[in-house]
Amino acid sequence: MNSVAVIIVTYNNRLQIVDCLRSLRTQKYDGHFNIVVVDNNSADNTVAIVQKEFPEVHLLKNKNTGYAGGNNRGIAWSIAQGIEYIVFLNPDMEVEVDWLAQLVSFANTHEDAALVQAKVLFYTEKYRVNSVGNPLHFAGFSWSGGFKELSSRYLETKIIPLVSGSSFLIRTNVLQKIGWFDEKLFMYHEDVDLSWRARLAGFEIYLAPLAKAFHKYTFSFGTKKFYYAERNRLVVLWSNYRVFTLLLLTPFLLVTEIAMLLYAFFTGWFKYKLLSWLGFIMLIPHIMKSHWRVGRIRQISDKQMMKYMSSDLDFEALKSPFITYLYNPFARVYFIILKALIHW
Repeated sequence: MNSVAVIIVTYNNRLQIVDCLRSLRTQKYDGHFNIVVVDNNSADNTVAIVQKEFPEVHLLKNKNTGYAGGNNRGIAWSIAQGIEYIVFLNPDMEVEVDWLAQLVSFANTHEDAALVQAKVLFYTEKYRVNSVGNPLHFAGFSWSGGFKELSSRYLETKIIPLVSGSSFLIRTNVLQKIGWFDEKLFMYHEDVDLSWRARLAGFEIYLAPLAKAFHKYTFSFGTKKFYYAERNRLVVLWSNYRVFTLLLLTPFLLVTEIAMLLYAFFTGWFKYKLLSWLGFIMLIPHIMKSHWRVGRIRQISDKQMMKYMSSDLDFEALKSPFITYLYNPFARVYFIILKALIHW
């Protein structure tokens, strides 16, 4: 029987954590699995609730190190226990009774599957998709794949570009090879970075459509999220592309940065876009180290990696005539030329 740990990072989640943990109690799983809650110094009574109502949970109290740091604390605990499969789950989720069994069964029957994402559906509309694997734009953007589409469109196993960090399984031995979450990212794009590294190391990423998780999702795209998303997009790009690819990509990235600066100006987030550049510059020493580590595990070329990338931005928050009629057509042409010039 496979050893499994389900890791949930909490931060002021007292309103969601009870339902999440109760749904894990109902799992029809043929064997024991560990539930690990890593609390990032919540100011509400999340910790007290978990301790009182869920004594079977392994509770790890943590300073607030974000999604990445909290999950890394859970990874360290899991590896120390000799865990084979680690499953990451957001605290604002509830899961189908066979969710865990389906994820583990899929991993057992697909030996090339290093990361396996559940089909994430909306909690209030369980027939609609929140994420069935996330796209990766060649300029580093990512968004929820299949967003708001009917769940019935996704009944087959498929290879996906990236996992959504809200509900996925990874093999512990893969983490030991590619590294854990990048704690400098703090929040947003951690799943992009981890998936990208896994692919570069030669591993495969799948959607397990029979494993269903329900997300109490509320869309928000405020200043804090915009800052981290933009800073981290650049960090992940410069950490994972080869230098030659980055040189070829630089003119397009400059166009993209100007476009995002204009978008930030008209949304009132101009200051936060500028701060994202400053944050990126401050992380250059870290990026250089990450780039070197990626080079050591790399098994495929950037050209091969681009088979999993897209050239069109199809992100709801960024939709505009400028994106549809100017940016996307330009990106399609540039992407074709870029792939033609890259050989490794």
